[in-house]
Amino acid sequence: MRRLLLTVLLGSLWSGAYASAASCGIFGLTVDSPAVLQAVERKAGCTFRAIRWFQDWDAPYNRAYARTLTGLNRELELSWQPRTRTSAGVRGVPYREIAAGRHDAYLRQFARDVRREGVPLRITFAPEMNGNWGAYQLSARNTPADFVHAWRRIVNVFRAEGAPVRWVWTPNILYPGMPSSYRALYPGGEWVHEVGLDGYNWGTTNPWNRWLSFRDTFAPSYRELKRVAGTKPVQLGELASVEQGGSKAAWIREMCAALPGFGQIRRAFWFHLKDGRVDWRLTTSQAALDAFRRCVRTRR
Repeated sequence: MRRLLLTVLLGSLWSGAYASAASCGIFGLTVDSPAVLQAVERKAGCTFRAIRWFQDWDAPYNRAYARTLTGLNRELELSWQPRTRTSAGVRGVPYREIAAGRHDAYLRQFARDVRREGVPLRITFAPEMNGNWGAYQLSARNTPADFVHAWRRIVNVFRAEGAPVRWVWTPNILYPGMPSSYRALYPGGEWVHEVGLDGYNWGTTNPWNRWLSFRDTFAPSYRELKRVAGTKPVQLGELASVEQGGSKAAWIREMCAALPGFGQIRRAFWFHLKDGRVDWRLTTSQAALDAFRRCVRTRR
């Protein structure tokens, strides 16, 4: 109860303080705590209207975080990963199990919790499902057809429960040796409201990557996405650059100049997290932060 009262109080004070802050425009933020969001917005000088967070499978809908963000008048987006964590490690949830209805009870409860909140939610199920990494990506027993059937099953359960959800299909950007085409993984327009792309400029943080501009990172995949999904609205679900190997500030400036040429992009979520030794946050340098601030001002 004390935590809930504190959350409500902080949310009220915070929303009042930021009600007059200018919008960050097309940009949203992937962030795992309201305190971090507040700190970034103070430095950026703008308000991120859409906020994205992650949840694993078998965890209930994070209603407390959703309520805090709703109290701040933010759009909600969940990146929902079909994996579970145990003492033995991380286990992927097979798409075949989901498609066969073995997780329907969990799905129904999740959908009911979303419906009870009464606030629209965008969900990206199994982000980067075309990857060859992680616990739930493709294999001989986790095929593209299995993924499509699982996606449709989930959407149908949520529709039956009346949950106010928009479904965002988000593969990783194209890469050599990708185990499936976008087309084979696409559930079909009837089951998808929007589409997205996850992509990063890894710079020289590992030996198999090199510095890539924003356009080089996203343009080929964006063209292929449009061939598969047509005129569906597009978002960049995960977007970021490192400092190593080039100028992050220059990368952001080039991104800002290039974005108008990607006409179907409606939102771009900066991945404001540190992932192991790789720091993707906007605030890794004053130069990068200043470039982002200028970008927001010019795109309003």
